[in-house]
Amino acid sequence: MSTATTGRESRTAPQPGVPTARRGIGARLRHPFSRGSADLADSTGSTEQSGGAAGRRSGDPRRSGDPRRSGDPRRWPWILALVLVVLLLAGAVYGVFFSPLLGVRSVSIAGATDPISVKVLAVVDVPDGTPLARVAERVNAVPEVAEVEVARHWPDTLVVTVNPRVPIAVTSANGRYWLMDSTGDPYLAVDAPPAGLVPVKLATPGVGDPATAAALTVVAALSPDFRAQVTDLAARTPYDVRLTLADGRSVIWGEATDSAKKMEILPAVMAQTGTVYNISDPTLVSVH
Repeated sequence: MSTATTGRESRTAPQPGVPTARRGIGARLRHPFSRGSADLADSTGSTEQSGGAAGRRSGDPRRSGDPRRSGDPRRWPWILALVLVVLLLAGAVYGVFFSPLLGVRSVSIAGATDPISVKVLAVVDVPDGTPLARVAERVNAVPEVAEVEVARHWPDTLVVTVNPRVPIAVTSANGRYWLMDSTGDPYLAVDAPPAGLVPVKLATPGVGDPATAAALTVVAALSPDFRAQVTDLAARTPYDVRLTLADGRSVIWGEATDSAKKMEILPAVMAQTGTVYNISDPTLVSVH
């Protein structure tokens, strides 16, 4: 090996078979984008990510399609439609319940006797211009009406179909007489017991009272001829129903079960001489 020296700089001659190291700009020119490209990509990606995150954080209202933008024109049709619906509903309520445009000018009543029809008409006989919806509710206030069907023939006619109560007995409570229908409801006060109705003595007359239900079951089982002879029917309990006849005789009916069979045998039993007839057990009748 030989070494040449020039001044302060020394060079080593290349040896055969040993690759020469490339230095300086030549090495960089051979791979001009190897490192710089990666650095550029990294820096560009970081910038885009930072910019995207910043954009998302900022919530810029100017971004396209952002529903939070103030004054979004797409909201106005919905707001306008909601206002129109509210106004229409308010107008409908006023027209039906308060406006005289749909008032009653004609009333037709069907299904009731004349006395009941007069009472129903008195309830709905209001000045012209009263809205139908407010008038119809008054019909149920008539005590003699069990059910009512109201048909409104717009704009000004009210058709009332009445199903009246049918009294089957009369009872006394609070110093007055009261008509009773099959439900046991003392629905109407009267001055005196009407002819043809059985007077019923009860401790607590009313719907749901067991003694009332038993008494009315017996009343419904009586034949028309025999019912006319009954001056009163007393039911102290559901199991102790007694009848008093106009001639002073009495019938111990017992509970209301087998009422149809008891009524069937009663004429033959009362043909026997006696004052008290016990048919509480229709298979074992006694006469005293």
